[in-house]
Amino acid sequence: MLAQASISVNKLAEYMESKAARQRKILADRKYPDPEFKLGAYHREAEDAVAKYLCGGAIDPTCLTNQRNSLSQVNTEKVGTARRINSNIDAIDRFSEMLDDIDLLGADVVPGHQNAPPLTYWNVMISVRPEIILRGQGPKGKTFIGAIKLHFSKTHPLTEDAAGYVSAVVQEYCKKSLCNDEELVHAPYCQVIDVGCSKVFKGVKSTSQRMKDIAAECQNIAGLWPSI
Repeated sequence: MLAQASISVNKLAEYMESKAARQRKILADRKYPDPEFKLGAYHREAEDAVAKYLCGGAIDPTCLTNQRNSLSQVNTEKVGTARRINSNIDAIDRFSEMLDDIDLLGADVVPGHQNAPPLTYWNVMISVRPEIILRGQGPKGKTFIGAIKLHFSKTHPLTEDAAGYVSAVVQEYCKKSLCNDEELVHAPYCQVIDVGCSKVFKGVKSTSQRMKDIAAECQNIAGLWPSI
């Protein structure tokens, strides 16, 4: 059980567009996670392969093929594990069909930090953990910086509005955890790649009101958490 209220940025975006029953289910799943899998690790093999492809400049898909082949050879008697493996294979297949939609905008790309610090509002920790960090040349000697967030769920695909919230949170994360004095957050870098629905959402430019909505929703979550 997680004592402090906590939620991933992708689930928070879904939460903000869900009805009350679904909201409580999202919080319950977060507060009492499935012990078989670490939080956020359900699609870890697909995530690793996609991140490796992007960090290679989105040029050579061999890493995707190799990961898929490796997963297809896994034998397990556990139904849950088999379901997870098949979900990862499906995610890699879906991403492989959308390679032409990927545009890194000429940026240099490195993997995101596995132990990235969360953002906190109303004592609710938002796990952002962008998978990809981008840097490029900005004006007057400044460096543009941004990050890409991946989403894998087919059951709960992101809408345009939900992806906008994710992009806004990613930009706030970049400001607070990645930027130095010589860097500027570049909204177009802060894309959201929804593998589950095979769609790339552009980074949003307007973030102020979105972050106010995020903070208000975190206040609601803080109030609900003890009753979950």
